[in-house]
Amino acid sequence: MPGPYVIPALAALVVALALPAVAPGAPVIKAPTGQPTFHARDQEDFAITDFCGTGEIVSVHVEFRATVWEDDPGVFKEVLNRKVYFTYGDVTLVEHFASRNIAVVVSGAAGGARTEERIETGLKAKLMLADGRVLTSDHGLLHYLVSFDAKDNVVDVELVEEHGGHPAFTSDAWCKAATAAFGLEV
Repeated sequence: MPGPYVIPALAALVVALALPAVAPGAPVIKAPTGQPTFHARDQEDFAITDFCGTGEIVSVHVEFRATVWEDDPGVFKEVLNRKVYFTYGDVTLVEHFASRNIAVVVSGAAGGARTEERIETGLKAKLMLADGRVLTSDHGLLHYLVSFDAKDNVVDVELVEEHGGHPAFTSDAWCKAATAAFGLEV
């Protein structure tokens, strides 16, 4: 079963692909400071049963390291380094994240229906072949609002600001690159 970092990221990506919008300037959030709340290092294996809408099963292996700061239940900062290996047939794709993420609940309550303001910087969604050839890459700054229902499902994403290039956040570039590399039809 995918862990706490994989599912929200994939859900936000799926919603972001469908709902790219520009919001008026939102307040810039302040990151927690001081000693980290915790460090996490883990790996997991699972399968995606309908990879990018193809109906095909793709095996996934995730390895990540994260350092997290929390000021209160509604504010956190995360420094994340994650590699995700997607395998279909004899082809393996590698997705690499090396980023700093800050989030704050701006309305509602943590654990319930809410809207979070998020700022992400660094390398996001770099997808490459196992030999290192880059297929697509997101990098730079993303500032967006993401809304969740009471069951923690993403229901809306509003892009506030973007610098550096994020084709996988505002389009289906990631799935197009991955399905083409696997030789799958959408």
